[in-house]
Amino acid sequence: MVDIQQRELREGSAERPELEIFQQQWNLYRKIVDNDYFSGADVYREFNRFLSAEIARPFRLLDLACGDASGIVGALKGTQIVHYHGVDLSLPALELAKRHLDVLSCEIKLEHADFVDVARDRSHRRDIVWFGLSLHHLTTLRKRALMRDIRNLVTADGVFAIYEPTLGDGENLPAYLDRFEQFARGTWKACTSKELDLALEHVRSCDLPETGGDWVALAREAGFSKGEEIFRAPTDLFRMFVFRA
Repeated sequence: MVDIQQRELREGSAERPELEIFQQQWNLYRKIVDNDYFSGADVYREFNRFLSAEIARPFRLLDLACGDASGIVGALKGTQIVHYHGVDLSLPALELAKRHLDVLSCEIKLEHADFVDVARDRSHRRDIVWFGLSLHHLTTLRKRALMRDIRNLVTADGVFAIYEPTLGDGENLPAYLDRFEQFARGTWKACTSKELDLALEHVRSCDLPETGGDWVALAREAGFSKGEEIFRAPTDLFRMFVFRA
């Protein structure tokens, strides 16, 4: 069984408001994920296709804000992964990740840590860095700074991949949030009215998506040579991008 390693946390690391729904409302978050309201099944299939077709060599993957790792496992099956490193601030989620990752035959490391600190640690380079549905919680300046750290972390032929809420071209944040709420209230039938209110309060108070063009521009400013969108959710609320070193 994999042990969860503990990195010393900076003061305030586990108290950020965007983490509340994951740490205090985990059952609600799992209900949203299990009902595929974020199109996770499609994006992990696309990630598996990308890793299998375009990363045709053994690779080491860093999964930032990995949660319980239930989604990423399917993306990694059948690939040439040799090392998985998952990072999260939720210990209960990491305990679940230990079980989910048992199906993989590669070396596994789980770390209770702030992803910002791990991204700054260059002692272990990674071929692939994956960041799903968490980068949008940072301001634009903090996104750029984190992307620079990740660029310094990945190998010379490495890849940084994200799946994040994304504004439409010319769309502002209030319009996106209204569109998100309309989608959620119309389709999240598994959630109670109270759960919907909690989820939407989180989105309106914590989400800071970028346009597709801005996600790519931020990656280039951080030092990645090129970026491209490889998946767009049917709702057009979320998109996946890959940025190459």
